Amino acid sequence: MNDISPYNIKPPEPKVVKGDYVQSFDKLSSNEFMRIYLETMRYQDPFKDNDLSKMLEDMVRLNQIRFFNDVQSFINGISGWFNQMTFINSVSLIGRSFVFATDTIDTVKGGKYYLLSPEDMEGVKVEIYDADTKVKEMELDLSKGLNEIDISDLPKGQYTIKIVKDGLEIDFVTLGYEDTITSVGIINGELTFDLESGRQATASQIIYAGGKKDA
Repeated sequence: MNDISPYNIKPPEPKVVKGDYVQSFDKLSSNEFMRIYLETMRYQDPFKDNDLSKMLEDMVRLNQIRFFNDVQSFINGISGWFNQMTFINSVSLIGRSFVFATDTIDTVKGGKYYLLSPEDMEGVKVEIYDADTKVKEMELDLSKGLNEIDISDLPKGQYTIKIVKDGLEIDFVTLGYEDTITSVGIINGELTFDLESGRQATASQIIYAGGKKDA
């Protein structure tokens, strides 16, 4: 084995950074930070004021990392517990019908469609479009709550609607379809439903419990 002279070993090239560079400590684990911290301590002189200040600053940052890691672990634990409780409670929704918000009328999947109005309104026009072509127009008097719309004469396809009052398009009346929940799950932290029609919806899409307005 050949002897390697320590004089022939080159130290690693230092990384040159800008003067305003700030290490992203929040992305380091406490163990990673500790290894870096202990390595840098080997080259610090505790009897120099500047080095002592740097050591104290590093200790504060280390404590911050531990704090944020602990907080993140706590939040993750709470989120997991909340999801479990939400899932358990949502099992009782299986078999129940709701009205889910949508942007389109899908006559392939079928079902009943409603307009959910926040107030009574007379002379509202509902314009139904296939792409940019208007295929149907209805004039309705909307009651506060659910109002079923007749789509029985529409061919199979997907359609968008515009709701017009006094010549102006309004956006505070919501289109929805009635469907029945067949199974529940949690995807990316959000409660989701498989529906009888084959659709999938989320809890945030529910706009009405049950398909018919109470008398």
